Amino acid sequence: MVVIIIERPLALIQQLNAHMKKIKIFALASIVSIASFQGCRTAQQPQIVTQNEEEIVIVSEPENTEEQGISFYEGNLQAAFEKAKSENKLVFVDCYTTWCGPCKMLKQYTFKDVILGDYMKENYVSLAIDMETTEGEAIAKKYGIEAYPTLLFLDKYGRVVNHQVGGIGAEALLAKAEQTVRKKM
Repeated sequence: MVVIIIERPLALIQQLNAHMKKIKIFALASIVSIASFQGCRTAQQPQIVTQNEEEIVIVSEPENTEEQGISFYEGNLQAAFEKAKSENKLVFVDCYTTWCGPCKMLKQYTFKDVILGDYMKENYVSLAIDMETTEGEAIAKKYGIEAYPTLLFLDKYGRVVNHQVGGIGAEALLAKAEQTVRKKM
């Protein structure tokens, strides 16, 4: 039989309590940051059902997500500039990586917003570029991109008009896109 004698049990308990408090604060901060992304307006809001005084959120995917939100151009950056020149628009570039959590949140929530998508279609040629491709690495070097996601608002000649580093909700991105258009007028 093994007997462990703790000489200072009160000190040990106080240390554990201090660590638990830090863990609770970290968990709360994580939940708040995730909730801020989930607070974005998406193409289809979740259905909320109340059952025995508990809220149950039923989330379902929109039926046709390709037509909702931002429509991304399939060409490269140079082709996007040519398209922007011919249509008299700005260029919006989502600089992402496949392993980036906030990049995935933008794609899953923010970029699916219908109002944002309509505005972007009207005023921008939007392009999403994986920054770990050859083209992405060249763009990162040219524009000094060091963190992901980075959202670039460029004029039709490739000059930076505005940018955003990190995740952002649909309403805030819409405000930034509108501000950028006003800057260029």
